[in-house]
Amino acid sequence: MSNFKGYLLRAVRTDTIFPNDYILYSSWKSTPNQREEIKAYRDDNTRELYRVTAEGQKSIFQFDTIDGLSLQDKINIQNFFTSAEINTKERKVQLEFWNEENNQYSIGYFYRPNMEFTIQDISEDDITYSSLTFEFVEY
Repeated sequence: MSNFKGYLLRAVRTDTIFPNDYILYSSWKSTPNQREEIKAYRDDNTRELYRVTAEGQKSIFQFDTIDGLSLQDKINIQNFFTSAEINTKERKVQLEFWNEENNQYSIGYFYRPNMEFTIQDISEDDITYSSLTFEFVEY
């Protein structure tokens, strides 16, 4: 039986699921539970590798939205994250995400780096945006 509940991302503070319809699935990339070497070296004589790996494991993930978002779509996406922020200046948000390594959901605090916005088209009452890229780095 699968632990998957049909979504990739949920904001913990607001208990809101990020709409899958906005995600370009083929763009989803994650590196869950990253290992970090505190020290790694080879013995001068035997050439054996020795590693001291940090206990903590942090995750990163990113995705692109679908192309052709309306201004309202972009605002809805922004509101999903800003309403769930714990620290606005740092763009710190607690998220539950699908962890591919564990095949279950994990929860962590993430920051959302600066974003670029590309306009595809404008009309008298709307703006159409190219795909947006979202990146999340665990604290």
